Order: sequence, then structure tokens, then C-alpha cells
Amino acid sequence: MECMARAARTSLRILLLTTALLFALPLHAQSLGRCAVLSHTGVVNTYYPGASSIAAGATSIPVGAPTGAAAAITAGDTILIIQMQDAAIDSANTGAYGDGGAGDPAQGAANLNNAGRYQYAITTSGVVGGAVTIASPTLYAFTNAAATVSQGKRSYQVIRVPTFISGALASGLTAQPWNGSTGGVLAIDVVGDLNLGGAIVDVSGLGFRGGAARQLAGGAGGSNTDYRNLATSNFHGSKGEGVAGTPRYVYMPSGGGLVNMLVEGYPNGSSARGAPGNAGGGGTDGNPSANDRNTGGGGGGNAGVGGQGGWAWIPSGAPDQTGGFGGASASMAVDRFVLGGGGGAATTNNGTGSPGGGLASSGASGGGIIMFRSGTITGSATLNARGVAGNATVTNDGSGGGGAGGSVLVYAASSGLGTLTINANGGNG
Repeated sequence: MECMARAARTSLRILLLTTALLFALPLHAQSLGRCAVLSHTGVVNTYYPGASSIAAGATSIPVGAPTGAAAAITAGDTILIIQMQDAAIDSANTGAYGDGGAGDPAQGAANLNNAGRYQYAITTSGVVGGAVTIASPTLYAFTNAAATVSQGKRSYQVIRVPTFISGALASGLTAQPWNGSTGGVLAIDVVGDLNLGGAIVDVSGLGFRGGAARQLAGGAGGSNTDYRNLATSNFHGSKGEGVAGTPRYVYMPSGGGLVNMLVEGYPNGSSARGAPGNAGGGGTDGNPSANDRNTGGGGGGNAGVGGQGGWAWIPSGAPDQTGGFGGASASMAVDRFVLGGGGGAATTNNGTGSPGGGLASSGASGGGIIMFRSGTITGSATLNARGVAGNATVTNDGSGGGGAGGSVLVYAASSGLGTLTINANGGNG
């Protein structure tokens, strides 16, 4: 039977900075010698996945093959090192799921660890022998590790940040979509004046991915009270992606639809209503043996908490309130920025919608990250980092949760910030 997910509302995360904190722009001669005037569109950052973990105080960073823009890291470049996923959760099949606190809502993380921590650095080499060296030691430990039975996937990336003498923003500037190891972040530095130029800059839907829905006929081994279960079971909906890990089944509307990551991704399973970190929980079906009392997926979280997915349909009596819980808020700080959490998938057994095969009930992607630093900022611009809404074509089954809004940082070393319109709201379920 059917149930539409409730609207998944998540509030935006924005920092507009006009005082010098830890963001002093690089003014060394080598960087200035290669600078150009900003007039670019498309993807301008080059993204390198972290290849292995490093401790705080490291000056050599191991990286993998780059994606994004063609410009490779060379000596004297500015880079951004950012921990994308690192949070630890309580994986009990109770209301303690997520943050470990007793009772519903079952959401959040027991420890964010270094998720969202970042720093800028100046390189002293290009990528040599699979590593890049930096002038000053890392402030934090940066961790790259596959999911285990007790911890979800942990990942960081190294991003080449182009530095320009001056220039104007151009509409069409964006980021590569987050693909599980790189992307999702648009970062530029301007030494002089950044003219906002009336541009529209958009990283909406480029953040953490939603859980992919599968049309399932039900089976044994599930309960309508589950907070987590194995994604390979024939019931319940997939959790979304977030700071605590990546579910087995993720939805990439522009990259093949359902993607099977081949591992559970979250401790004790990546389906059902518990919301890990800032990711939305999947729907827990009201009748797992047939998977036919469908519930909605939870919305992703960021600065705000995602909404809970819709209730299960029951032939008689009150409906079960077992839709996916919304992703929790990640602690907002000037040195912690995260992608918008992905929405959880709904449960589906015979619904219709586009795309077919149950995929229309998938969760939606969260917004990306924008980080602009400049000497001065003038003019006006619109910066969009919205989460995507759940699919509205679903009929007869549950609907996926919306993605959370992303994160925006705008810094000027002096003067004001011009006139900025920033849209970083979460998408409806």
C-alpha cells in the first residue's frame, strides 16, 4: 500500500566572514606569478582522494588519481584538505541508534570525530610518488578507511584551489558532484577584488547521495520496529549517505541510477529507519514479510535536522510511525563544513513512477559546499547550495526523503561582502 513521505526540511549552513581568522590568503610570489583573472565557468577545482590515513603534524599527503579540472597540483599551489566522512555511530537496533541516546528519534552520531574538519595549505611539490608535500604540518589527522563491522567508511580529499589576481564571478561556476571519494566542493581564492558580477553559482544536489530504493516483495527476518537491518534483505528502505558512511545502495540520477557499493557501509546494516549521522534513515516497512505497508524515507540533515518519512498504511487501527528518521544536525563551526546529508529511500513493492523498478522511491542528494576567499568583494551574486527534493512521480508506494542544504563560506579580508543571495534550503520529501 502507499504512503507519501512528509516534507524533509533542513536548514542552511552559512558563514559570512569579514574578519581574519585562519583564512589569510596566500600572497607568495610563486602563486602570484601563475595567477590569472577569474572569468571561468564549469568545474575549476581538481580533486584528489586521500590514499591512506595521515596523523596530525604530517607534511606529506598520499593521494590517488585526480578527477575534476585538468590542472594538476604543482609546487606553490593552494590546496584544501577536508575530511568528508569520519563520524562513529551507535548501531543498536533500538532508539539509541545513531547518537546512543535512549529513545526516539534514532539519529545522529556518537562522535563526529574529524568529519568536516579542513585546512588550507601551500604545496612544496606536485604529486610525486603518489604524495604531495606541504609547507606547514597538518592541523588534524585525516583518515581514509573502508567500512568495518563497527565503523562506517571514512574518507578525505585534497582539492587544488585556483588563485586569481582579481576578476568577476561567471554564472555556471560549479563543482564536480560528490562520487563517494571526491567532489562536492567549489573553492576559489582571489587575492584582490572579487566582483560578484551578478552571477548565479550553483552546487545544488552535488553533496551526499540519497539511498537507492529497490522494489522488494518482502521476506523473513525483519520487524516493523527495525532501526537497522541488512540492505540485502527483501524489505525496508536504504539509509542515505552522510558523514558516518555510505550505504550499500546509493542513488545517482546522473550516474546510472542504483549503484551497488558491495558492502553494507554502516555497522549492522544500511537499511531501515535509524538515521546515521546527517544522513536520512530509510523507511521501515509496516509489514516486512510482504513489504507492502510502505513508509517514506527520512530527510538529510546539515545545520538543521531532516524531517521524518511518512507513516505506514495499516488496514485497521492507527498507522505505524516507522518512516525513516531525519538526519541529525552536524555541529556548525568555522573549521567544520559538511555536505548536505542524503535522503533515505522509502519502501516499495508495487509502486509506479519514473524511473521504474522502484527507483522513483529513492532518497535525494544533498547540497554541495561553496568556499570563496578574497581580498575584497563587491557587486552582487546568488549562491545556490540546495538539497534536492524527493521524486514527485511516485504513486502507490512510499516516497524518498529530500536532501539537506549544503554549506557556504564567503570570506573577505577587508571591507564588506557585496550583496549576496544564498539559497541552501533542504528539499521536500
